[in-house]
Amino acid sequence: MSVRSRGPVGSATRTAKVLLRFGATPSAMARRLERYRAITAEYGISPTWPATACVLARHPDLLRQYADEGVELALHGLVHGDHAALDREQQRTSIARAMAIFERCGVAATGFRGPYLRYNESTLDVLREIGLGYHSSQAVAFPLRDGEPRPGRAATRYGLALAFYGALDARRVSVTPKLRGGLVDIPVAVPDDEILAERLDLDQSARAAEWVHILEHTHERGELFTVQLHPERIPELGEALRVTLADARRRRPALFIARLDQIAAWWRRRSSFRVIVTRSGEHRYRVHVAADPDATLVVRGIAAVGTPWYGPDAVYEARDFEVVSPRIPIVGVSARSPRWVTRLLAEEGFPFELSDARGAYGSHIDLVGDASEADVLSAIDAAPGPLVRIWRWPNASRSALAVTGDIDAITLFDFAIRSWETRAPARAAGKTS
Repeated sequence: MSVRSRGPVGSATRTAKVLLRFGATPSAMARRLERYRAITAEYGISPTWPATACVLARHPDLLRQYADEGVELALHGLVHGDHAALDREQQRTSIARAMAIFERCGVAATGFRGPYLRYNESTLDVLREIGLGYHSSQAVAFPLRDGEPRPGRAATRYGLALAFYGALDARRVSVTPKLRGGLVDIPVAVPDDEILAERLDLDQSARAAEWVHILEHTHERGELFTVQLHPERIPELGEALRVTLADARRRRPALFIARLDQIAAWWRRRSSFRVIVTRSGEHRYRVHVAADPDATLVVRGIAAVGTPWYGPDAVYEARDFEVVSPRIPIVGVSARSPRWVTRLLAEEGFPFELSDARGAYGSHIDLVGDASEADVLSAIDAAPGPLVRIWRWPNASRSALAVTGDIDAITLFDFAIRSWETRAPARAAGKTS
């Protein structure tokens, strides 16, 4: 797996670094976990640490103390293996055993992250069957601050990572959670810690600058930045994390900063919210919001309504009001537009209806060909309005941030045994059950 994702030279280099990060006892990793927790606590943040179940079984007291202090421990597989290479039955067996280990150790897991950020459709089916609420395994690649790396070793290593992760392009998708069959899909931002420190080989200030660049991008677009920082790399990336969190806390409008389980719970609750727009007379429309009090209603192109918020948008506190306009304040969608467009609009909180009457709506979508989610949202942003929608995040937050870091090993023994465990997951499960 290491050679596939890093190449022979990169794999050998990483092996040497691993020997410096882990010790024969848990003490070295315990210091890194404590430093990680201290940095996030400084900014009032609790992280999510997906942990491999066999590692939790060998070090339950160390990890459970952080869970008791508010850190979320998510499921990171039974062993650190490639779920994309496993069939449904293999995954059902291994994930069920991992859940049993978490329960026996007194840790309640509600979410899952695939080791190596890899998964397949069977992974998602099994997670639904077992009753987990979210997965956070899909990498989304954001543009680098200075563009693509120059051709050479760094560019090759970076390209290998994107291909290995199956990373989506952040310029083409809406980087937000997606609710699919009851399971919330929470994307992970790339470049992550491993790419910044080892593949691109950036210095301290450049690492921080890349993460702040993602933060700026997601704040402008109202999206989610899921930081991925493994605890063993906190000496190399701790300052980058601190700079990023300080910047996030200063931004206005504020960010929704939460653990992955909290983001998943919000997204599921938000999915039941509705904006209902009905015609009440000529050029008159009644808007009714069926949502919890912390939902954010955003309006655009409606005179003297709401509190200025971001760009042309305002936040409106009323839950029932009338709009007078020659255009209905919803999105019209042409009959020839792809079906996924209406699903996107529903998840983005826009009321809509199917119609080819372009001039009758605050925004009208008529797409053919290779259009992306970003194309749809850009077209709406460029529309004259009026428009109303349920915003993505609670309490008028502009964007969202989660801090996460996978716990794959605590000691050198944990790391060394990973290869054996992935070849014999059933024996590994039996040894720790």
